[in-house]
Amino acid sequence: MNRFIRHAVIVTILTGAVAVALYQSFSGGVATSEALESNPETGLDIGSRAPDFTLSSTSGEAISLSDVNQPVMLNFWASWCPPCKAEMPHMVNYYEMHNDYEILAVNMMHQESSMQDISDFHEDYDLNFPVLLDEEGSVTDTYQVKSVPTSYFIDSEGYIRFKFTGPMTEQSIDSTFDQMK
Repeated sequence: MNRFIRHAVIVTILTGAVAVALYQSFSGGVATSEALESNPETGLDIGSRAPDFTLSSTSGEAISLSDVNQPVMLNFWASWCPPCKAEMPHMVNYYEMHNDYEILAVNMMHQESSMQDISDFHEDYDLNFPVLLDEEGSVTDTYQVKSVPTSYFIDSEGYIRFKFTGPMTEQSIDSTFDQMK
């Protein structure tokens, strides 16, 4: 009986998280970022040039989106997020198997309790791709992330091709990158 109750609670929580993510993804918003205003071609719509940014990684390296010269999955996540925890093993597996695509995982550090939570998550999930720290939330705001995980798929020219709100599987990541060819 305990097992049944535990599964029912997990299903209820995940269903609620997906419902909130879907609601938030369809509830629009207005971009106010300087990155969006400085270049009329830049935006968040499919086909728009992705706003550039530079963030520090957990290894201390400064990484700019514009320096990535291959298709990229730009993933926004937080260590306290159950759907993010479900998604990360799929991202790790995908990244191990494909060197022709990049994954940049932007941690919403401004919503974390401590840097230790991020470090523990990084270690627990053996993250093998760059983890970027959005300390002030400016990149999260620029990309109008309302729920996590949220992923933007950006082509090698820097244009947004797809946006996905909610956890992705290895298969859905692969399928999305395949559609970009």
